[in-house]
Amino acid sequence: MIEVFFDSILYVFLFLTLYLEIFFLITFFEERLKLAVKNTTDKLSYYPSVTIIVPCWNEEKTVSKTIHSILKLKYLKDRLEIFIVDDGSTDNTWNVVQEFANNPQVKLFKKENGGKHTAVNLGIENSKSELIGCLDADSFVEKDALHEIATAFNDDPKMMAGIPTIIIHEPKTILQKMQKTEYHNIAFFKRMLSPLDAIHITPGPFSFFRREVFEKIGLFKKAHNTEDMELALRMQSNHMRIRNVHTARVYTTAPESLYKLYRQRLRWAYGGMKNTLDYRFMIFRREYGILGMITLPLSLFAVVIFLYNFSFVVFHAIKAIAEKATEISTVGFLFAIPTASSFFFNTEFMVILSYIFLGLGLVIMWNGVKLAEGRFRPSMGILYFIALYGIVAPIWFTRAIVDVLFSRATSWR
Repeated sequence: MIEVFFDSILYVFLFLTLYLEIFFLITFFEERLKLAVKNTTDKLSYYPSVTIIVPCWNEEKTVSKTIHSILKLKYLKDRLEIFIVDDGSTDNTWNVVQEFANNPQVKLFKKENGGKHTAVNLGIENSKSELIGCLDADSFVEKDALHEIATAFNDDPKMMAGIPTIIIHEPKTILQKMQKTEYHNIAFFKRMLSPLDAIHITPGPFSFFRREVFEKIGLFKKAHNTEDMELALRMQSNHMRIRNVHTARVYTTAPESLYKLYRQRLRWAYGGMKNTLDYRFMIFRREYGILGMITLPLSLFAVVIFLYNFSFVVFHAIKAIAEKATEISTVGFLFAIPTASSFFFNTEFMVILSYIFLGLGLVIMWNGVKLAEGRFRPSMGILYFIALYGIVAPIWFTRAIVDVLFSRATSWR
């Protein structure tokens, strides 16, 4: 009886997941004619003034490459300024950025360490530009990324924020290649959430805002070390439009070790749940549309669903192993080896649902790669993601739930 109860819960979770996959794929087919659209003209009808803020904390190895990528942007030089804000680095970051001290487009700021949000806020307070954006000091942009962002703002006067497509830069380790596929999937979902007004994160790498956003609702907050989610939710609660500009591509450096990945994702998972709880008044409220009815409930309950499904699979795997061990001890190893039959196909309802789930997931991965890279490129990262993500993700999801329940804040690094 107890096993039937837990199986029933799994059916519910699986049906919900399948429903969401189908929902996003339907949105994809409705939007597919717009996905290939990219502004190929050399000039914009209007060049809004832009400030790009680069907050730095101990980024001596990557910050120079980041700034050079900004300076190579195809944009009018007199309409673009770059603020480098050293947030109390203890390494050689401040000396490294001195190479840009005489560049008329660049301004250098140094302050005591106060966290990324304080560094970005310092830049906002010193900017007079129409558009204000941020680029993490371990990220790099394509030359036409700002051109694409500005085009989107020009085309939609009601658009208050624009976010890019983020891609993992030169993955080397298995974990980094796994993350690359994960980011491809994120790119797909962000693009599908965009026309539904359901984006709930404005990520650090190359998100841009109209100045009036900060004038009307204030600056960034610490927000459980996930200020990019809190500001997006604050914007959505004030019905400010956020759009994904999928043709603006940004490359970021992924954690190379399991420990660094764990620390990053623990912060993301903990901050995601805490911010969702802070804005829980938006959940299941029709006035917030898909954001309130799907995105926020999913961000809160997806962790529980994921961990339940993982525990279910692990439990039944251990049970099957134990049963097979008993069978071997009873009839011997040779008689316990299963025989294959070309006429056999497992038609259990749960297995059929799992096949459908995996098939739809592969369609999403396929289109996520096409959306992020411009064309589908098969890679081992897809295999690594399928094989490993379900094993490593429960590590930080479990800890995040415990920290939320016991109100234990996570650190930035």
